[in-house]
Amino acid sequence: MKNPFFYILLSALFFSCLLPDEPEAESLTLISWNVQNLFDAVSDGFEYPEYDPSGSDWNEQKMRIKLENLKEVLLSLDGGLPDILLLQEVENRNILEILNEEYLDGYYSFSDSWKDSTSAIGCGVLSRIVPDQIHIHFPGEYRGRALRPLAEIHFSIASEELVVFNNHWKSRGGGQMATEEGRIMASELLCRRIRELREEGVKNLIVTGDLNGSCEDYRSGGSQCAQIPVEEIFDIPWDGSLVVSYDSADTWMESSKVILYSPWKDMDGEGSYFFQNRWMKLDHFLLDRGLLDDQGLEYFDSACVVLPVNSDDQGLPLVWESWREAGCSDHFPVFLSLGFHEKRDD
Repeated sequence: MKNPFFYILLSALFFSCLLPDEPEAESLTLISWNVQNLFDAVSDGFEYPEYDPSGSDWNEQKMRIKLENLKEVLLSLDGGLPDILLLQEVENRNILEILNEEYLDGYYSFSDSWKDSTSAIGCGVLSRIVPDQIHIHFPGEYRGRALRPLAEIHFSIASEELVVFNNHWKSRGGGQMATEEGRIMASELLCRRIRELREEGVKNLIVTGDLNGSCEDYRSGGSQCAQIPVEEIFDIPWDGSLVVSYDSADTWMESSKVILYSPWKDMDGEGSYFFQNRWMKLDHFLLDRGLLDDQGLEYFDSACVVLPVNSDDQGLPLVWESWREAGCSDHFPVFLSLGFHEKRDD
């Protein structure tokens, strides 16, 4: 099993190419999107069976149809492509480079992906801003299988440091409570790392990705969940759960627990994922208080991205169906924009 505190420091210059200019400092836009099993057309032995081109009907044509559909969604966004695109359920860096170079006209200067060496899918990033550094954290094994790693991505935005955690936590397959332990392992690692960064003076922190749950999963007096609503903060003993509030003022509470702000109530729509006739808020941007203090880099706006090109006539996600060679993803993307306030002299 990999050491859960194993870090990989990447040389950003090595992985970048001098293509587009970086965005203006006045604003920054981010999209997080679970793109539902985005595989290339090369067999490496670790794909899901239905996406292994050596033993299924998955092929380059299907791959390109899916990439074209993803492109159509991304190019339909108000304001154009985001500055930073954070993806979940991607096979490898190769498929990100194909998306960027052949479908997005090389818009992004930097691409990378990460996963456990034996996993089929992982997370990735395409960014106009070359990261200063990336650390990869492995939560460990759950029921004999490696949990997906967390990526800690450091950016310099004008004179500000921004740290973004890209996550894809354990799935809910088998039931929410039956699998919650796997998500708690990820949240415990994440909480430890956030505390360490705060002690180092980092103020601008974002947790994003498909967390396969929300604070609404917790029931008062019940078992631990990876996310807990802030209303329960004084009644729970656990420091390894993210405490989530829909009120940004709560992030300033004095507590040993990690309290983050969720802008989900600012977003249109009931959720990012629809399953068994109910909406679920699985995809998130969770913000630390440094992005909510009215100075420097600041939270500005957010949205759950529902467009005619990624939703059906009932307003549900337009699920990718390989057999039909149609669809996009079973998740809607979530969008975040940041802006700048003048810094105060404290």
